[in-house]
Amino acid sequence: MPSPRRSNGFTLIELMLALIVGLVVVSAAMSSAVTTFQTVRGTALREGVNRNARFVAMSLERDFMSTGVGITSSTSFGALAAWGDTTVVLRIPYTPTLAPPYDIVPDTLSLPAVGQGTCGTLCLDLAKAAGAFDLAVGDLARLQIQSERRLIVITNVNDPGGPSDTVQVQFANLDTLIRYPAGLSGLQIPANGAFVQKLAPVIYWSENGNLMRAERFRADGSLDGDVMAYGLLSWEATLIFTDGDELDLADATDGDATNDFDDILSIRIRATLAADRVDRRVNGGTLFTRDYTWRFSPRNLMYERNRN
Repeated sequence: MPSPRRSNGFTLIELMLALIVGLVVVSAAMSSAVTTFQTVRGTALREGVNRNARFVAMSLERDFMSTGVGITSSTSFGALAAWGDTTVVLRIPYTPTLAPPYDIVPDTLSLPAVGQGTCGTLCLDLAKAAGAFDLAVGDLARLQIQSERRLIVITNVNDPGGPSDTVQVQFANLDTLIRYPAGLSGLQIPANGAFVQKLAPVIYWSENGNLMRAERFRADGSLDGDVMAYGLLSWEATLIFTDGDELDLADATDGDATNDFDDILSIRIRATLAADRVDRRVNGGTLFTRDYTWRFSPRNLMYERNRN
């Protein structure tokens, strides 16, 4: 007797089992793909913040290590200063040698009155150094009147050229500049022992969620800076002194001889940086942030300690 013919195809149970297995495989694959995608997005956001931080750290190290080149700190005037979210680095630039001091040339018949320049209220006659002159509009300069230091911002330069050995410079009418004393207020230019010398400042500060960096000033004394980094949530600078104290600023007027500008050894920066966007698939849908702390000990400040 012939055997019964086996029908082709799958039974309903086999088909249902195949569908269930297929759904499990597809679900697992989709879950793995979603997890991988979230991991990639999260890694990209985190790496973006870390890359931003590395760039900031490299810039800070370069600038802080140049602190005090050609200029030593005094008790009341430091090559390094900090307060709140602002840091200031001062040095004498190389162009290509160390920028020279230009002696102030007073009137040979009578000295200027207190608070007055040699060619006007906000004007100084400067002797060229070896016939050259490198001060320009917008430059920050150190005004030295014997042992007193001030800052000035150059607003105009009148160099007659030719055989003239004198250049007239005008400066902004400011009594303070980045918390340093500025201008000639209360000072009288002596017959000798007064000069002006170009400075190369670097100022960092936070503004509207950005880290700003400036090397120049406008005529009104405001900083002419650029954005160094975005996504800045907080920025705090503190100074570390030779006795180990860590303070918000140096103060030469408080009667404490251990927290003056010439006692600064290091600076510590604490910052919080954030990702450039919020991704609901990353970090639980909240903005990814990371805290950083850097400490820098400018070598020139250590040299000052050794010299003293």
